[in-house]
Amino acid sequence: MNNHITAVVVDDDTILLDGRKLLGMLEVANALKSALESDPHFTLVIESESTGHYRGIGTVIYASQRVGVPVENLRWKMDDGALVSLDELRAQSAPPGT
Repeated sequence: MNNHITAVVVDDDTILLDGRKLLGMLEVANALKSALESDPHFTLVIESESTGHYRGIGTVIYASQRVGVPVENLRWKMDDGALVSLDELRAQSAPPGT
Protein backbone atom coordinates (compact mmCIF):
# COMPACT_ATOMS: atom_id res chain seq x y z
CA MET A 1 0.00 0.00 0.00
CA ASN A 2 2.52 2.55 -1.14
CA ASN A 3 0.09 4.60 -3.18
CA HIS A 4 -1.66 7.19 -1.00
CA ILE A 5 -4.69 9.17 -2.10
CA THR A 6 -5.51 12.09 0.17
CA ALA A 7 -9.09 13.26 0.73
CA VAL A 8 -9.15 16.64 2.45
CA VAL A 9 -12.59 17.56 3.77
CA VAL A 10 -12.75 21.33 3.29
CA ASP A 11 -16.37 21.69 4.39
CA ASP A 12 -19.48 19.53 4.44
CA ASP A 13 -19.84 19.75 0.65
CA THR A 14 -16.29 20.10 -0.70
CA ILE A 15 -13.68 17.33 -0.82
CA LEU A 16 -10.21 17.76 -2.30
CA LEU A 17 -9.15 14.37 -3.59
CA ASP A 18 -5.42 14.68 -4.28
CA GLY A 19 -6.06 18.38 -4.90
CA ARG A 20 -9.02 17.85 -7.25
CA LYS A 21 -12.16 19.64 -6.02
CA LEU A 22 -15.16 17.31 -5.79
CA LEU A 23 -18.68 18.10 -4.67
CA GLY A 24 -20.93 15.44 -3.20
CA MET A 25 -20.88 11.72 -2.71
CA LEU A 26 -21.36 10.78 -6.38
CA GLU A 27 -18.29 12.71 -7.56
CA VAL A 28 -16.20 11.30 -4.69
CA ALA A 29 -17.43 7.75 -5.38
CA ASN A 30 -16.69 8.02 -9.11
CA ALA A 31 -13.16 9.30 -8.45
CA LEU A 32 -12.49 6.57 -5.89
CA LYS A 33 -13.89 3.90 -8.20
CA SER A 34 -11.49 5.02 -10.92
CA ALA A 35 -8.60 5.02 -8.45
CA LEU A 36 -9.56 1.54 -7.25
CA GLU A 37 -9.54 0.25 -10.83
CA SER A 38 -6.04 1.67 -11.31
CA ASP A 39 -4.66 0.42 -7.98
CA PRO A 40 -6.86 -1.78 -5.75
CA HIS A 41 -4.31 -1.52 -2.93
CA PHE A 42 -4.11 2.25 -2.49
CA THR A 43 -4.41 3.80 0.95
CA LEU A 44 -7.07 6.47 1.35
CA VAL A 45 -5.90 9.12 3.82
CA ILE A 46 -8.75 11.24 5.19
CA GLU A 47 -8.07 14.59 6.79
CA SER A 48 -10.28 17.48 7.72
CA GLU A 49 -9.57 21.16 8.06
CA SER A 50 -12.11 21.08 10.91
CA THR A 51 -13.46 18.12 12.84
CA GLY A 52 -16.85 19.83 12.68
CA HIS A 53 -17.37 18.76 9.07
CA TYR A 54 -19.05 15.47 9.99
CA ARG A 55 -21.18 15.27 6.85
CA GLY A 56 -18.15 15.78 4.59
CA ILE A 57 -16.12 13.17 6.48
CA GLY A 58 -19.07 10.78 6.26
CA THR A 59 -19.31 11.42 2.53
CA VAL A 60 -15.73 10.26 1.98
CA ILE A 61 -16.16 7.16 4.15
CA TYR A 62 -19.53 6.25 2.62
CA ALA A 63 -18.29 6.79 -0.95
CA SER A 64 -15.20 4.68 -0.29
CA GLN A 65 -17.29 1.81 1.04
CA ARG A 66 -19.86 2.13 -1.74
CA VAL A 67 -17.21 1.48 -4.40
CA GLY A 68 -15.36 -1.22 -2.46
CA VAL A 69 -12.30 0.43 -0.96
CA PRO A 70 -11.27 -2.03 1.78
CA VAL A 71 -11.78 -0.53 5.24
CA GLU A 72 -8.26 -1.74 6.07
CA ASN A 73 -6.99 0.79 3.51
CA LEU A 74 -8.57 3.81 5.23
CA ARG A 75 -6.44 6.08 7.39
CA TRP A 76 -7.20 9.21 9.36
CA LYS A 77 -4.61 11.98 9.52
CA MET A 78 -4.20 13.17 13.10
CA ASP A 79 -3.35 16.78 14.02
CA ASP A 80 0.27 15.76 14.62
CA GLY A 81 0.49 14.26 11.12
CA ALA A 82 0.33 10.62 12.22
CA LEU A 83 -1.80 8.27 10.14
CA VAL A 84 -4.03 5.87 12.05
CA SER A 85 -6.41 3.16 10.93
CA LEU A 86 -10.08 3.48 11.81
CA ASP A 87 -9.64 0.67 14.38
CA GLU A 88 -6.80 2.61 16.03
CA LEU A 89 -8.89 5.78 15.99
CA ARG A 90 -11.83 3.94 17.55
CA ALA A 91 -9.55 2.48 20.27
CA GLN A 92 -8.17 5.95 21.09
CA SER A 93 -11.64 7.38 21.59
CA ALA A 94 -13.19 4.43 23.41
CA PRO A 95 -14.10 4.88 27.08
CA PRO A 96 -11.61 3.25 29.48
CA GLY A 97 -12.26 -0.41 30.15
CA THR A 98 -13.99 -1.17 26.85
